[in-house]
Amino acid sequence: MDPSTIPTLAPPRIVEGGALLVFGPSQRYACADKAGIPSQWQRFVPHLGHIQGQVGHVTYGVVCNCDDAGDFDYICAVEVSAFPSHPPEFTRLRIPPQTYAVFEHREHISSIAATFKAIWETGLSTAGYRATDAPVLERYGEEFDGRTGFGGLEIWVPIKA
Repeated sequence: MDPSTIPTLAPPRIVEGGALLVFGPSQRYACADKAGIPSQWQRFVPHLGHIQGQVGHVTYGVVCNCDDAGDFDYICAVEVSAFPSHPPEFTRLRIPPQTYAVFEHREHISSIAATFKAIWETGLSTAGYRATDAPVLERYGEEFDGRTGFGGLEIWVPIKA
């Protein structure tokens, strides 16, 4: 990645996140090949609003189960009040209460990798925080437009308290 494309990040805000139950399709990705994530979202979108117990309209991209090679599981998800039984192939993940450094990504979704790179390379350390081993959340609020890829999102990085 060209260093000139690394965005300058605003300092994160700190949020005490409560427990969260998330539900959605999961797929394993290699660190160097995340090209399947957009199609994973395309397969998930028709389920939105039809998931039993769905809470609100916020969606999440959940990065979890990272290994030493940088490979990870990615879950397209919604919050649920209790885990539904359908679709049975969807992943159920219980995320405990956590302290997060929340970074904003206001550019097109296609540049999210550059924001993640900036967070890991300088954003956390410049702000004086260290990540902890817990799921990272991409939080897509109602202002995000999945058809255009604009509207912004937040990246919630779990930090050591």
